[in-house]
Amino acid sequence: MDADAKEKEAQRLITLRDFGILDSGPEEDFDAIARLAAAICETPVALVSLIDQDRQWFKARIGFDPAQTPLSQSICAHAIETDDILEIEDTSLDPRTTDNTLVSEPGGIRFYAGAPLRTRQGLALGALCVLDRVPRRLTDVQRQTLSVLADQVMRQIELRRALADADVLRREVDHRVKNSLQSIEALIRMQARQSESEDVRASLAAVQGRLATVSGLHQALYQTDTGASVDIAAFLATVVKGVAQQLPRYVKIDVDLAPLPLPSRKASALGMIVNEAVTNAAKYAFDGRNCGRISIRGQQSDGQYILTCTDDGPGLGTSHNGQSGLGLRIIEASAQQLGGDMHLPHSESGTEVRVVWPLD
Repeated sequence: MDADAKEKEAQRLITLRDFGILDSGPEEDFDAIARLAAAICETPVALVSLIDQDRQWFKARIGFDPAQTPLSQSICAHAIETDDILEIEDTSLDPRTTDNTLVSEPGGIRFYAGAPLRTRQGLALGALCVLDRVPRRLTDVQRQTLSVLADQVMRQIELRRALADADVLRREVDHRVKNSLQSIEALIRMQARQSESEDVRASLAAVQGRLATVSGLHQALYQTDTGASVDIAAFLATVVKGVAQQLPRYVKIDVDLAPLPLPSRKASALGMIVNEAVTNAAKYAFDGRNCGRISIRGQQSDGQYILTCTDDGPGLGTSHNGQSGLGLRIIEASAQQLGGDMHLPHSESGTEVRVVWPLD
């Protein structure tokens, strides 16, 4: 092998390993292509073969038991050196294969056809091949189909890596966002401790609660495999946990929510509703008391989701007092983002914030 050939082979092996597919588990997308190749070419064996430094390893195999073979037994190693399909009508007569033990053994391989698996840079990683135990020849249609299916195998390999790369990138971005949110929360807490103004401390606590909602949503999205949607029961549990850290210890929060997946934008709005409702209750409902309870309930009914946040304080009475300020305006705006409405049912004791929105 000359210097140029050695360099090209080294690059081919690096590229193969960069795809991260060697020694991976079975995947139906590859198995399905191999089955289709065997059916169309009318052969008992079909393989997705990848040529490593000293072995050929099979990502998919139909009618063939070994998961890999030594390179000395690889006919696909010859196929990757060709520009087109390599077809050997009788392997016992071809000098490239006549001494191959897979050919010479009783009941061995007597027919081979393989289409190279080439990257967009022209490097052949392996082959999609079909095998038979009797000499034969593919039809023109079968040859064309094998070539097309080989292209599909290569696209699957590329897609597989793209998805893996995207996942790594997502995790890196998630990690950085998480660190940034934690840093901002730490700065807010520090500023609140240093301030001598009760109003400033209260405002910073409210901001911290809203930031905790964003952090909770980020964590829920990070931990889910369902894409840009979260289950509100798990998400709001995280939100409540964050808000509870800002409340007096004597305030207890009960949560009972029917599960419901929501897109991230709507989940964020819902988190804001719970954050503001709990914060308002803690601020106004338990003044002069050393105990208090907040209940958060959610249920599906008649095509709607009904969320209630209730405290056991004195209630709003005839005036909303300070509760008609920013907190309730945020709740009302957030309810509109859900496509629903906010209600404040009259009660002689306790305050209930009810948000109702239609289920999609």
